[in-house]
Amino acid sequence: MIPARLTTALTRRSALSINPQLLPQSTIITYQRRQFSQTRPALTSTLPVQIHGKGSGTSQTITVQNKPYTFQTDTYTTLGGNDAHPSPVAYSLASLGSCNQVTGSVVARDHGIKVGQWDVEVEGQLPTDVLVGGKQGNPNWVSVGLKIHVQTDLDVETEEGRKKWDFFVSEVERRCPITQLFKLSGVRYQSVWVNERL
Repeated sequence: MIPARLTTALTRRSALSINPQLLPQSTIITYQRRQFSQTRPALTSTLPVQIHGKGSGTSQTITVQNKPYTFQTDTYTTLGGNDAHPSPVAYSLASLGSCNQVTGSVVARDHGIKVGQWDVEVEGQLPTDVLVGGKQGNPNWVSVGLKIHVQTDLDVETEEGRKKWDFFVSEVERRCPITQLFKLSGVRYQSVWVNERL
């Protein structure tokens, strides 16, 4: 029998529907609501995101459901593409950098921290033996590193300011879904955060 709290989690409205009755008896999944910040209540719903891609060869135009914009992908010429648009792997690094900025803005708002400009660099090492050569193994990133400069009103020269800064950074990385996606995938993940006074 599936616990009621799991049934609730699995039957919530989402882009991918899972029938809880189809789960094997031995499946163990725990579901608990989390407190996402100390000052805001946990959200009890999900943010549905649905995209659709259409294209040919290595080029694709992607639409986001109920949004007026599209974006395009292609790949490097060494992979048979035209290099006319960013590749999916470039977009994955871009999503990591921008998601940290979005999450940082949310965390700053939640904790009364003023933020200004962001300057985010992301670098990754992607092995090609599996993707290009067809070898067995994991085609995931080997390593990914972020360097983030962000302007805040925190004075990290003081003990209190440093504690608030350290909390801010750890809270952003904890709450950022794309950071967690990378970390949980097993990639070697490193980040350097630099505070610049507003």
